[in-house]
Amino acid sequence: MLGLVRFVLVANIIVVSIVVGLEMSIGFFGLKFLSDYAFFVVMFLWGTAALFFMYPPLGGLGQSDDKVDRVTDSMVDRTIVDEIDNVRFSENTVFCLKLFIAGVPAFMICLLTSIVS
Repeated sequence: MLGLVRFVLVANIIVVSIVVGLEMSIGFFGLKFLSDYAFFVVMFLWGTAALFFMYPPLGGLGQSDDKVDRVTDSMVDRTIVDEIDNVRFSENTVFCLKLFIAGVPAFMICLLTSIVS
């Protein structure tokens, strides 16, 4: 649990510094309110989580439409590779869930500022 809290804190600090740094240097989005910054933090964290979930690192290895690759692959014992892929998939899923949870505080700020104003 402490590791999750630490991850949420570090992820939010990094993303807030990126959003504030981009806004101060470029100023393209014209962020003026706390809810604007919180919205961009949520979009950054949840967008990153969605991209990692849809396109996991090293996710497309060993899958080809070429007939030679499929025949060659069928002759190889894939039990160890499948175990590694399962571990990699579960670690990627946990990482995506952590990023989703890291975006919840900024999302709550967005909700609270919209209710108050």
